[in-house]
Amino acid sequence: MSTIGTRPAALLVLAGGAWLAGTGTAHAQLGKSPLPLRVKVGVLLPSDGDTKDFAGSTLYGAEADLSVPLPGAGQSTFTAGYYEGRRDGRTFRVIPLTISQIFSAPNPATGLTGNVYYGVGTGVYLLRKSGNGNSENKTAFGGFGVVGYQLPSGAFFIEGKYHVVGSVAGLSPRGLSFTLGRRF
Repeated sequence: MSTIGTRPAALLVLAGGAWLAGTGTAHAQLGKSPLPLRVKVGVLLPSDGDTKDFAGSTLYGAEADLSVPLPGAGQSTFTAGYYEGRRDGRTFRVIPLTISQIFSAPNPATGLTGNVYYGVGTGVYLLRKSGNGNSENKTAFGGFGVVGYQLPSGAFFIEGKYHVVGSVAGLSPRGLSFTLGRRF
């Protein structure tokens, strides 16, 4: 049975959920920043059986994005994340540091219907396996495909990614991630 396993991770998820649900001055400032910041909380569901056996079937985490618009070429998004899974005193940690190219079809009714976006990305994934008295670290290269939906308000979005990544000691974060986020 998989659990978050730590008080700090549970607090991160709870604080992120409360923060995402809140409204305030940041909502009023939406769209004023030349480089939009997005913060997301969610899960990574590894498809690798050994990873699930070692650290559970769900890794909990968060990501932060900074986007740079590129004229005529969509936008480049720099992302830093943190995902962790625990089971029976064993831990598997993933820190993705990536860049992605994001595209979206023109939609004049975005304020009414929301907007779908998609893209691809690549980067490094800092992997750490620990437990049973030993640990191992590795920097692995990887990539992902992403699809998301920006809600009509423009502040909130949902996003899914499929990560293709190397491994550390036979454990890989390859699989789906789902996040809920807010843009500032």
